[in-house]
Amino acid sequence: MGLIRFTVKATIVGGVMYYTCQEGLWSKSEETAKLYGKLYNNIAPYVKHNISQEIIYEVNRLPSVDCMVNCTKSYWNRGVMTSMRFISNLPNHVCDGATNLSKTIQKYLKEQSQ
Repeated sequence: MGLIRFTVKATIVGGVMYYTCQEGLWSKSEETAKLYGKLYNNIAPYVKHNISQEIIYEVNRLPSVDCMVNCTKSYWNRGVMTSMRFISNLPNHVCDGATNLSKTIQKYLKEQSQ
């Protein structure tokens, strides 16, 4: 079951990647802009006519560019600090893991010998 699930997921991801590469999403910015225009022209009429006004009023405004830049910087810095903290504590993590593994193996061997 696990192999089938993995195969289906890998096929879907591979298909999406192949399609987006063929359409120009991962190439030059001009190709990406053309793809965006093509998608917008095909999808916008359906979205505009099929969304009720109640839903439109409930949608929050997008955050400003300054807010997004500050949030990105904050999350990036937090990620760097967390990564560095993990790397600095890596010897302790390895030692604790080896100790727990040793205890587990000793416990297993004692159970097997009885």
